[in-house]
Amino acid sequence: MRLVRAVIVSAFLMVAPVPQAQSDSASSVANPSPERPSELEQQFLGVIRNGDALKLLSYVPEDGVHLGHHADHVTRTEIEEQLTNRKGLYCKLFDSTCLRANAEKDAGQPLCSYRELLTSSDKVRTASTETTRNNVRQAILIAEIQNDKCGGHLLIDFIFNQQNGGWKLFSIP
Repeated sequence: MRLVRAVIVSAFLMVAPVPQAQSDSASSVANPSPERPSELEQQFLGVIRNGDALKLLSYVPEDGVHLGHHADHVTRTEIEEQLTNRKGLYCKLFDSTCLRANAEKDAGQPLCSYRELLTSSDKVRTASTETTRNNVRQAILIAEIQNDKCGGHLLIDFIFNQQNGGWKLFSIP
């Protein structure tokens, strides 16, 4: 399953359109909820890079998100608790030290937070696209990362659904 997902994501990165330059920088400031996936990509990955847990929570819908490779459903309340108490998802997204301290003995899991991967890697390439699935507009954000300290070549993808009020997370790997 993991190999199939990696192949699909790799193929996506090869054909993903290059985001067009923002013609009016003031419009991205005035519009806190981006319309285009390329704008969402810059804003959301900026939230991860900056370690802004409160802003991340604004992307979590009331009914929660699916987490991890098994897509376990986690409620917004549970996510808020993890972010507030700096455990679980907080560690995975923002804090490598916390992640390493709480990691189970899983040799396949890189022990670096997504924040560290996005800010301290040898190579980071991101892409975004959108699709419609079951009549729901979705944005898919992908980061391809090369970081020998944290597992070599890695792919991270976030899926968002368009809802009232803007883009909301559907799944976090």
